[in-house]
Amino acid sequence: MNPLWSAYRVLAPMVGTLAPAARVFTSPGERVLWGERLGRTVLTEGCHAWVHAASLGEAVAVPPLVRELVRLEPGARLQLTSSTRSGRARLRELGYDAVLAPLDTPQAVGRFMGGVRPARLFLLETELWPHWLLRARAERVPVAVVSARLSERSMHSYSRLGGELRDLVRSLAAVLCQGAEDEQRWVALGARPEYTRVVGNLKSDGLPEPAPDRGEALASLGLERDRPLFVLGNLRPGETRAVVHGWRSVPVALRAGWQVVAVPRHPRALTQLQGEAIAAGLTSTTGAAPSDAWRWDARLGLLTSWYRAADVAFVGGSLAAYGGHNPMEPAACGAAVIMGTHDASQRDSVRALDRARGLWRVSDASALGRALEALLGDAVKRRTMAEAALRVAAA
Repeated sequence: MNPLWSAYRVLAPMVGTLAPAARVFTSPGERVLWGERLGRTVLTEGCHAWVHAASLGEAVAVPPLVRELVRLEPGARLQLTSSTRSGRARLRELGYDAVLAPLDTPQAVGRFMGGVRPARLFLLETELWPHWLLRARAERVPVAVVSARLSERSMHSYSRLGGELRDLVRSLAAVLCQGAEDEQRWVALGARPEYTRVVGNLKSDGLPEPAPDRGEALASLGLERDRPLFVLGNLRPGETRAVVHGWRSVPVALRAGWQVVAVPRHPRALTQLQGEAIAAGLTSTTGAAPSDAWRWDARLGLLTSWYRAADVAFVGGSLAAYGGHNPMEPAACGAAVIMGTHDASQRDSVRALDRARGLWRVSDASALGRALEALLGDAVKRRTMAEAALRVAAA
């Protein structure tokens, strides 16, 4: 037996035994929901499907899936879960029961599966929790991975768990992949080719639409309605300095005509990101901003509203090795999109936008500065690029 797999199977029950007592060491926000982590969720009549999205990003793909499930089975009972509180909050907006996912221990998983009695399980993107899959297989609950993606790094990490994990992947009822590379990696990991297909990304079915009136969209967010907006979406630690240097390389007179809003990927990173920005020479403010300062908004669930008001958007997680975030979101909102070269998680979207010349790729601060100077200073170039990106998103 694979040693890593053996270690996991030994440690998980131990964690499950200690988990109830660990509640006292969690944050206040986590503490009140700790019972959900322990699998203490009950649906009296069980549910037709358990749908799991890891976090807020994956939760965007759940509404189109839910719509189709309910179309196929009107009145379907669904249990939604997320591994993060922000994802849980987004899922609860759909009007179905949504809780924090159970810890991957035999105790929590057994408690949860016994309480909700799912007829099937849908996993969004890349969520392979061994005890979830073991319990589902034991109870003959079919499991499908939808919007499935698998990076080279994740494939190698999972592969280290050996043949036991491979057998679990082979037991999946369906693996519906975002792209051809994902399909190849899933099959290499053990998915049965006859049950593995490329069907695209569910996030594309949940994309927003452009604001009918961008000026009104700006005003609703407390900005000047006649002054264009540059949005930095999903910023991650380690890339802020390069973004600031790129911004500050643009002529001052050109910068002064624009409003800037920076939206962290994770609210908890706000202080760190602001510190990086200040160290790079930027004025920091959250109120009425001077011409060369950024506003910051770490509130959850508002990035789409900022994208809909944006004329130009930079997609974060792409100037450092995070794999990039979804460029189709600002593209669908009608913004001209800039993105770094770290795009492993968004390869198909990036390629489609690249082919249509609807995306400006940058490798560093200097390249970002050149892109910003070109787009901020040329309304025709900006509009042409945005329209190309919007066509791709619509298609």
